[in-house]
Amino acid sequence: MKIVRSLMVASSLLVAGQVQAATVTPADIANQIAATKQTAYTGLTQDLAAAAWMNPSNSAEPHSAGIIPVGVQVGIEVAGLEIDPNATHWSLMGITDSTLPLPRVRLSVGIPFGLDVGYMKMNASGLDLTGYEVRMAFGNYIPVPMLEANVRYHTSTLSVTDAADGIEVKNSGFAAMIGANLPIVKPYIEFGTVQSTSTGSGAFSGLTELDASNTTTALGAKIEFAFIVINAEMAKVGDKKLTNVKLGFEF
Repeated sequence: MKIVRSLMVASSLLVAGQVQAATVTPADIANQIAATKQTAYTGLTQDLAAAAWMNPSNSAEPHSAGIIPVGVQVGIEVAGLEIDPNATHWSLMGITDSTLPLPRVRLSVGIPFGLDVGYMKMNASGLDLTGYEVRMAFGNYIPVPMLEANVRYHTSTLSVTDAADGIEVKNSGFAAMIGANLPIVKPYIEFGTVQSTSTGSGAFSGLTELDASNTTTALGAKIEFAFIVINAEMAKVGDKKLTNVKLGFEF
């Protein structure tokens, strides 16, 4: 993955192609390159933070709700982040698609008392994503049949590296969910907040880092066929939109 190097080289070429040596001083060129670099970096880290967000990818009831007080769900999820290919950072890298695919592995384990712990992982050349979550369900305390609810804390880290250059984006946040524990189809909705920060190294050193808080929403449903589960979800991190689909096994 050549995201980092391509971004640096292309930003310099873009600015150089827009200026004329007869009317612009070397200082003006340097300032324009720096401004383009910062704009691209800011936009890229905002999109990476949304890509790194650990979406719920689960309905509201705990995995330990069955006869056996321990439950496990493991699956493959593909998240699609909606991006603007005309944005500075993507156009500099020659990206033309409006959706960035993000395949990852999801694991969730339920233990007694409504407590679930979750894990998310994606690894590719130059890219590593790891996420963790803890969920606490309290639907048993709601005097409404089949109504479930939970709260969760999540944290995730996405690293993009290319030789000595790299970007690391970290997320941490809280969310609350309500849902219906219906047979076969289990709809849910979640609202939360996430804090995102970035750290650049190499060519990205010295730039203004991301430090932002965004609201998060997720609307989805889990469909059960015996031990097979399908999860479909539409979500937002601030103004960034994601579509998530997961195929897994639950027992």
